[in-house]
Amino acid sequence: MMKRSVRKNLIGMTLGAAILSASFGSLAYANSTEQGGHGMPTQQTEMKMDKHPQVQMSVDEQAKYVSEVFGVSETEVKQEIAKKTDLFDIGQGAMLAKLSGKPFPSIMQMKAKGKDWPQIVDTLGITDKQLQAGLMDIAVLHISMRGDVDENTARDLLQKGYEPHDIEMAGVIAKAAHKDIVSVLNQKKDNKGWGEIADEFGVDKNMLKSDRPDFPPMRDMPVKK
Repeated sequence: MMKRSVRKNLIGMTLGAAILSASFGSLAYANSTEQGGHGMPTQQTEMKMDKHPQVQMSVDEQAKYVSEVFGVSETEVKQEIAKKTDLFDIGQGAMLAKLSGKPFPSIMQMKAKGKDWPQIVDTLGITDKQLQAGLMDIAVLHISMRGDVDENTARDLLQKGYEPHDIEMAGVIAKAAHKDIVSVLNQKKDNKGWGEIADEFGVDKNMLKSDRPDFPPMRDMPVKK
């Protein structure tokens, strides 16, 4: 059986964190060269607005986003939001529903009755391998939803160690500039921001803005690359 601390870390790194950042109007996660810490953005990251603009989502947008990423009912997500359920918990419950095939409401009911997330993972019989694979699948889906990078390319780049946000940004620039995405990713060095890279390729940096939160950095997740 997986150690409790490992399980807790695994399930604590899903889109729940990204959804939280979006709902509070905070900045999306910064990439590995720009982020000074984990969790909510620092004042330093908030100054980098051209790289990570604020993302605010209404209740309907939150519910739709969770539904699209995790395959759970949009209506059921709205019901949990109406109950004032912590958005982080909604993210965890939605991910575990996707991985286990169990109904989202039944998983949220377990949490409401006092079980913590590691206990719920044990109850559902989800293995660390399933969690790791699930996190990768969710990251791939999140990247491909924007429409600039297909799922196969996203998975290949993630497995090579590139971060989800960098893949998304490079995908936008590569598509607009008719360049290979790897050649664009290779420009991300020396603390160079994506806005600057967009300028170098003659791409309007406003195209980098998104109405969705960033996926949390994969380096913060115990997912084998």
